[in-house]
Amino acid sequence: MWLRRAGFFLMVACLVSTARAANLDIDLASNAASITYTANLTDTGLEGSLCYLHHTNVVDVASGGLDLVGNASPVGSPLIFGVGGKLFVIDPKLVHANGAAVGLGAHFRYTWPDYNRFAIGGELYFAPSIVTFQDTQRYLQAGMRAEYEVLRNADVYIGYRYVTAAFKGTSTVTLDSSIVVGLSLNF
Repeated sequence: MWLRRAGFFLMVACLVSTARAANLDIDLASNAASITYTANLTDTGLEGSLCYLHHTNVVDVASGGLDLVGNASPVGSPLIFGVGGKLFVIDPKLVHANGAAVGLGAHFRYTWPDYNRFAIGGELYFAPSIVTFQDTQRYLQAGMRAEYEVLRNADVYIGYRYVTAAFKGTSTVTLDSSIVVGLSLNF
């Protein structure tokens, strides 16, 4: 366990040292909390992320990912789209299992041109059994949110997060299904 934590913090240190622009995102639900650090690693749109999700008495999930992010249409478009992959390390408390998964997926953010303080966003990452390890058989993480810019570099949001996985000897288990409120800081 301490080796996983040491590796996670080493990855954070590497991202912080190479970051050109970054985002810190914190969200809370009645029984869950998540913190995500995202950094632009290159000028060409390569973005790295580290995330930790804790759900009381249910699961801990740590993840690190790389996505290629950019405008989905001509430069200046209000739609930003990212595609890539994440490594998820899963420690469920509901079942006596643990494991990891490499998920491929995408995320988006759309800012209304006429009301540029409002935006919507979402993500979907999926790992089938071919890219799961140890006791994990399948992993899915999805979410949607509506944002409002309160300061130039700070947004508040409300959203929904859904995380499921299947483990050896179990059917699909819902690890998190929460309405969240959050704060996103850009620096």
